Amino acid sequence: AIIPSEKEFPYSIRVESLITESNGSSSMASVCGGCLALMDAGVPIRRPVAGIAMGMLMGKTLEESVISSDILGSEDALGTMDFKVAGDREGITTFQLDIKCEGLTIDIMQRALGQAREGRIHILNEMEQHLPTSRAELPTTVPRIQSFQIEADLIGKVIGPGGKQIRAIIEDFELTNMNVGEEGLIQMTSMDTEKLKLAQAFVTELLEKSDRRGGGDKKGGGPRAEYKGPPPEEGKTYVAKITGIHQFGVFLEILPGAEDGSSPGLEGLCHISELDTQRIRNCEGFVNSLNVETLEVKYKGKNQKGQLQLSRKAVLEEKRGIKSKDTTKPKPVVEMSKDEVDVIAKAIEGIQDLNEK
Repeated sequence: AIIPSEKEFPYSIRVESLITESNGSSSMASVCGGCLALMDAGVPIRRPVAGIAMGMLMGKTLEESVISSDILGSEDALGTMDFKVAGDREGITTFQLDIKCEGLTIDIMQRALGQAREGRIHILNEMEQHLPTSRAELPTTVPRIQSFQIEADLIGKVIGPGGKQIRAIIEDFELTNMNVGEEGLIQMTSMDTEKLKLAQAFVTELLEKSDRRGGGDKKGGGPRAEYKGPPPEEGKTYVAKITGIHQFGVFLEILPGAEDGSSPGLEGLCHISELDTQRIRNCEGFVNSLNVETLEVKYKGKNQKGQLQLSRKAVLEEKRGIKSKDTTKPKPVVEMSKDEVDVIAKAIEGIQDLNEK
């Protein structure tokens, strides 16, 4: 792969190539120009890529045919082959072959690929003279992204009740955006790198303070306090306190912690798909429209990752008398009457008679 992974470069990448005039392969020109554009923009591609179009002029036999490199428009129109090959120094990344003859021999393909490699390496040498590697810094017009990981059960602390905490972080540190993933990956965006560092330091300190209240050491290196109360009962409905709202769901405290603060409450996620019987597009807007601090949710056990599964939808369905669909039970077999069987049999006989005629 040439393009960096999302972890290495968490940006959306779009490359456009505008061809105003062409007397050769515009697609291979786009490969070379697009690669240089990515490198100039600071995208850390693993290796430069170049492309070249190969052609063929038929002889009396295929073996006498002439393979041409970097064909012109006339060579494409009058020739027998248009073989586009793109790649780096290590190999081919993509190719496209159009031919006007009945087929090609292995020898012709070997000659074309070998000649294409020579041309590709020559083009890469020319490109690297002007831009050997991707620029070390992104342009000043590109927002900077800071990514770091926190424990998934601390997401509610970063978001805060009703999203209050995350909105305060965005406003105080003048962030363009801040996103907290379901697995605890935080991505902050800003035009100012220093403010990103300050924002990350604030979040780290915020979580360390939470650890210290829960019995961790001053540097957050000690064990973080865990819920020590009775376990929840599967299938039971709880009146849960809202501790955080995010685009993928609501974090809720279904059981309180110790009164002396020695252990936190038991928190879980009610996914956006489990918030209501109807589809919800905006989680925060929906919860704010309810204007409540608690939600009734049913505890449905733990998932494969050991996380609590909560459902408000199940509570609503229960109150409205809606039974959940059970796909495990086989559907009852409907038996036909003798008259119905006779009608179907006569219809089949009629079709067979028509086929025989």
